[in-house]
Amino acid sequence: MHALFDLNRLEVIRIDDYGVVPVPQHYGNYTRDTFGTLREPLKPLEILQSEGPSFTVNGHHVMWDNWTFRIGFSPREGLILYEVGFKDHGRVRPILRRAALSEMVVPYGDPSPSHGRQNAFDVGEYGVGWLANTLELGCDCLGTIHYFDAHLTANDGSPMTLPNVVCMHEEDDGILWKHWNYRTDHTEVRRSRR
Repeated sequence: MHALFDLNRLEVIRIDDYGVVPVPQHYGNYTRDTFGTLREPLKPLEILQSEGPSFTVNGHHVMWDNWTFRIGFSPREGLILYEVGFKDHGRVRPILRRAALSEMVVPYGDPSPSHGRQNAFDVGEYGVGWLANTLELGCDCLGTIHYFDAHLTANDGSPMTLPNVVCMHEEDDGILWKHWNYRTDHTEVRRSRR
């Protein structure tokens, strides 16, 4: 049930009543402990960078390939990227000043009539940074990892540190492009890395 209320005239315009939504009768916990093993696990996939990662980190400043940016963190927005730039012929070209989840809108896809007027912004409603948890190698992140801690202020004003809430690593993202010359039977391939 929703009431549409006019705050200027201080009156109820209408009440939308869509009936009672039944409470699900089935158990909704999908953990491995609940259901056991449903299939055999895949063989291990190992990510190895014998020469280390291609990025360098100096404090919160990151350099990777021709990219440069700074990493920040806030209790409301979580991860924030600052001063993103690309080095082009010896000069860093600015790409964006600041990027965070607060600049992104993701409407939830519930088709129920009472949900259409809602647009939940997890960043503003809950504070994504407060929901951050410590990431673990092999569970959350694979490969050669660099972790960043978050330094926040607790509700009582005291400083607090959330360790390892941001992990940075490189991934092989498959083939970026491939060209095959049928005349010479020569193939050029470039892989994508992110």
